[in-house]
Amino acid sequence: MVAPGGDVTGRSVDAIVFDMDGTLFDSSRTVPAAYAAAIHELCGRECSEDEIIAAYSAGPAGALIARFTGRPSTENDIDCWHRHLEARVHLTTIYEGVIDTLEQLRAAGLALGVFTGATRRAALAQLRHARAADLFDVVVASDEIERVKPAPDGLLLAASRLGLSTDRLAYVGDALNDLRCARAVNAVAVAAAWGHLYEPDDETHVLATKPSDLLAQFSRPA
Repeated sequence: MVAPGGDVTGRSVDAIVFDMDGTLFDSSRTVPAAYAAAIHELCGRECSEDEIIAAYSAGPAGALIARFTGRPSTENDIDCWHRHLEARVHLTTIYEGVIDTLEQLRAAGLALGVFTGATRRAALAQLRHARAADLFDVVVASDEIERVKPAPDGLLLAASRLGLSTDRLAYVGDALNDLRCARAVNAVAVAAAWGHLYEPDDETHVLATKPSDLLAQFSRPA
């Protein structure tokens, strides 16, 4: 691991919070296809997966769908998206080494959480598919907060549920907005370089090239 722009390798934390899509799971065959199918069902518009990915910054599911349908999203619209995601959840694969790393981090006494841009229903569907839901103490989803990443609302909520201050957290994610979110509340920012949205960043962070790198950085002696 390296820490471009500064040294955070000595920081001790009590909990590690993970982004989900692109960090725990490779859902690149699942999520964009589900959005494209839902949008086509809702308004007949054909969208490429690249168009969907480029619109991720719109926010949670309802906001992203509205960008393509051209009208405010309803509960039925979001349910349509969930149905298409759940029909494709078998396409989601967990990155090699993730489950073993999570189990070892828990054994080392660290609390674990998820803060994801997905809705809670979508998050739980994929976590249960991967048989990983029971490894996390908290799950925070985009439909539980007011502002999405890079705003730190989700990390603040995760910290509150864990009973910790944010400077006692590390946040692991593959996207630049994940790192920005962590820095906004003085959490340790960890770049998941194995993820499909990873791109280099010159600001201070820890770089993990594979999940097991987290063990050397954060495992604590019993």
